[in-house]
Amino acid sequence: MRKIIVVLGSIITLIGIYQTSKYLFDYNQLTQYGKGYILGSVFLTIIGIVFLIVALKIKKRTNKTH
Repeated sequence: MRKIIVVLGSIITLIGIYQTSKYLFDYNQLTQYGKGYILGSVFLTIIGIVFLIVALKIKKRTNKTH
């Protein structure tokens, strides 16, 4: 289960970072739709990072019980 969460978290984080980096420097020139796209990409990145943190905590909990 931990490996699946790590893989999903990594993929989601990389996609979010890629999408954000394409338009981040042109943020002031974007329309409201474009700014929403950037905001969604930032949320995607945050969700991926949360998945990775959860995976690390799962590992710590399983090591304590053994």
